[in-house]
Amino acid sequence: MAEMGSHETELTKTISGAERARRVAAVKYARASVGLEGFSLNAADEEHAQRFIDGDIDLEEFVQPRSALASQKA
Repeated sequence: MAEMGSHETELTKTISGAERARRVAAVKYARASVGLEGFSLNAADEEHAQRFIDGDIDLEEFVQPRSALASQKA
């Protein structure tokens, strides 16, 4: 049997319906909060949020500043 090779794979395999619902609520709250400040999420932000909702990334990665994410991809 193949081992899970990454943290992201482990998250995707173990996220429950309740956890997904919690993540959807958290993202909706974040969108509203950002909107109250007069900003909106761009396509990259929405894609990042969807990865969190889907369980591809954890909360720690989701909330990292953009500069930290960019340096990880380089």
